[in-house]
Amino acid sequence: MPRPTTPAYELGKITLRPHPTRPGQFQARGYFKDRRNIRREASAAGSSRTAATRALRAKVTAAERQHAGGTSELNNETRVDAAAQVWLTRKRSQRKRGGGALSPVTIADYEGYVSRVIEGSAIGSLTVSQVNSIAVIEHWLTEIANTRGTVAALQSRKVLGGILTLAERLDAIPASVMRRVELPVAAPGSAGDRSCRDPEDCDGNCGGRHLDTRRAFTIEEMRHVQRAADASGADIGDLVAFLFGTGARISEALRNTAWVDIDLDARRVRVRGTKTRQADRVLALSESLTERLRLRASRFGTEGQVFGTTRFSISRNGANILGKPRDRQNVLKAIRTVLSEADARWAGSHSFRRTVASWMDQAGAPLAEIGAQLGHSDLNVTAHYLGRTTTPTRAATVMVLPAAGASESGE
Repeated sequence: MPRPTTPAYELGKITLRPHPTRPGQFQARGYFKDRRNIRREASAAGSSRTAATRALRAKVTAAERQHAGGTSELNNETRVDAAAQVWLTRKRSQRKRGGGALSPVTIADYEGYVSRVIEGSAIGSLTVSQVNSIAVIEHWLTEIANTRGTVAALQSRKVLGGILTLAERLDAIPASVMRRVELPVAAPGSAGDRSCRDPEDCDGNCGGRHLDTRRAFTIEEMRHVQRAADASGADIGDLVAFLFGTGARISEALRNTAWVDIDLDARRVRVRGTKTRQADRVLALSESLTERLRLRASRFGTEGQVFGTTRFSISRNGANILGKPRDRQNVLKAIRTVLSEADARWAGSHSFRRTVASWMDQAGAPLAEIGAQLGHSDLNVTAHYLGRTTTPTRAATVMVLPAAGASESGE
């Protein structure tokens, strides 16, 4: 019969002897196995044999309560800001179910949140063991909600949740508490409180409460929006014209459209989208949009992203950032301000994309052409954009049996 397995953190035989360096005290020694089944030695001292034994058992109990797992790159003593870098490294090499890598836009978003809300924050210097506390996390999220908004708190929770999940998988912590963390909302009147109840009094930065997701711009509305965008000091006039002229996603325009992808002479652009298999596409440019981009190239040069940084060419640390991708949240805020000034508070950055679909549909373009323009992999998504519940086909007229008694030739 096999010998029964000794449970983890249960002492085997305890040996007692006079303490070799402490006269008048005793030393208790024994062995136990940790949760990884590794045999470890422990010793303790006491004024008597009983006291030494009791001290030894207490030491083993304390070792059981103190989780000390993990790897050399991420363990229970690893700081959260360092653990975040390990998590980002894993994300950069992660593969989706279809085999492709995560979108560069997604990776950039993760990097941005790690930089903004973890590095240098109240939890950045804590260890993963210390931060794995409901009270600590909810206090941190409340601060973010009150200063940056509820959406920022939601995304921050997602990022920290990913870091703690990785720590749990590497046995750096026993289990992540993130599943039990409640998401706080911004306190009324705080900087992060963007709620409003009156659309007429909205500042355009309420988080999309008043968006009309089924509406497209009219010709006159689009003229107002373009004039407001051109008058803005945030350099979004050309971007708005590009979104309206191509139907590109805001992330595609900001991060996946470089000057090397534009052929002004041929009036076409390659949008290197990554959201779907059809998102990497070549689109034609109108004459007016081509001239806009030609003027932009003469003003700011043709390095990097078409709608990259132009206001500052050198960063604080001396690096050249001309043409580098702009922060999407800052651009979206500028667009919301422009839409508010153009009296189009119902609209958002996606409204330009919906307008392209609607105008092409009104011009008689087939559903497949509209889907190709938008980079959709499924025409049902395109139909949904246009508010269609069914996709029109000719089956209703083709799939009809001849009347009874009629021949196949119709005689």
